[in-house]
Amino acid sequence: MKKQKQLSIIYFVMAIILFWSCESNKTDNFGREKYDPSKPVEITGFEPDSGGMSTKVFITGNNFGSDVSKIKVYFNNVPAPVVGSDGKHIYTITPRQPGRENVISVVVNGDSTAFTKKKYLYRTMYVIQTIAGRKGTTQFKAGKLSEAEFHQPSTITVDAQKNIFISHWRVPFCFVRINEEENIVEALAPGSNTDTKYAFGAPTVDANGVVSAISDNGRTFFTFDPIEGWTPRERSILPAGAGGAPFTFSTAHSLAAHPVTGELYTRYYASGHLVKVNPNTREGSLVAETLTSSDSYLVFDPVNPNILYIAYHHLHCIGKYDLEKKEHTIFAGRNGEAGWQDGPLSEARFNAPNQLIVAPNGNLYLADRNNHCIRMITLDGKGGGVVSTVIGKGGVAGYQDGNPEDALFNQPRGVAVTPDGNIYITDLGNNVVRKLTIE
Repeated sequence: MKKQKQLSIIYFVMAIILFWSCESNKTDNFGREKYDPSKPVEITGFEPDSGGMSTKVFITGNNFGSDVSKIKVYFNNVPAPVVGSDGKHIYTITPRQPGRENVISVVVNGDSTAFTKKKYLYRTMYVIQTIAGRKGTTQFKAGKLSEAEFHQPSTITVDAQKNIFISHWRVPFCFVRINEEENIVEALAPGSNTDTKYAFGAPTVDANGVVSAISDNGRTFFTFDPIEGWTPRERSILPAGAGGAPFTFSTAHSLAAHPVTGELYTRYYASGHLVKVNPNTREGSLVAETLTSSDSYLVFDPVNPNILYIAYHHLHCIGKYDLEKKEHTIFAGRNGEAGWQDGPLSEARFNAPNQLIVAPNGNLYLADRNNHCIRMITLDGKGGGVVSTVIGKGGVAGYQDGNPEDALFNQPRGVAVTPDGNIYITDLGNNVVRKLTIE
């Protein structure tokens, strides 16, 4: 039976290749059938059962017709390209990231059907590549991607136009823009070798494309507006005004722009004060008291903007603050317990977690700095989830591009995600910027 199916597939592919130039509304010697609107469209099966992006998938059934311009195939709700059809078989290609478990459906001339007896399992593939910088360099150098050099590229963000912004931490302290399409690496804020005012924390982008980054001192932040050509604007954070709750300044290493209001949130190292800053008046106001004595990195959930995730570097855990409930909880890992372990949120262990982001697919990605790897947190929608190592080897430092089996990092500190789901990583110990392609 299996051999018969294989022969059927080979027969169909040969038909497509040999008769590609034939008009699609004719019946040829290979039995290509027209669509009959008086009959239902039917799916009887598909193979293979699983695969990654661009996997060839053959759908069997009845009344598909042979005019590919009138045939649409979907994996869940994601359209897939239709290569050919002989009326009983459709040759299609798996689209990019449709989801883990997929219901395949076919629409012909508005007549639709879905196959629910089994689901197509999508296998996600990860590949890491270096886009700029060279291992072992000790200074910043602007120029083309192939010419650029870094010395401890720290944290990172990406705007909707795929401009990459990096807080550069040594020789000099500065703020950098990278654009792959323009093939450019440039310093927006030239910075200083000694003035830590230019030692920026994890940057953020608001809904208007304005980039903001806080200085190491926690009292100053800079904005970079695309309308102004990203000219740096230095701004002081002011104490709470009338009606605002007072807070205590200390070192801060992250800003997060609220997806709706545009207000900036930061968290101070010593006091653990979570503070909201009005970007117009620059007045701060205490939001909550969180864990103390730790650097932290913040990101809002774009789907539920009441949720703010907090990675606690020195405490080796991930917190979550609910703005609506005014509630802080440990979301993943265990307070003060370092390690490397995948699994359910409460059982997972991290070692100096740094910047984290929420990808378009709803998963969280995290630079697990002292574990030298990138972790993913997949949520189940019921308050639970699972932590897994996406790429890199837990506890093993090195430098190697490639797939998850080969790739190595050395203290990755920053992660940022583009609208199409690609992830950029600042590999601090290797002095390079890398790109994680998800297929």
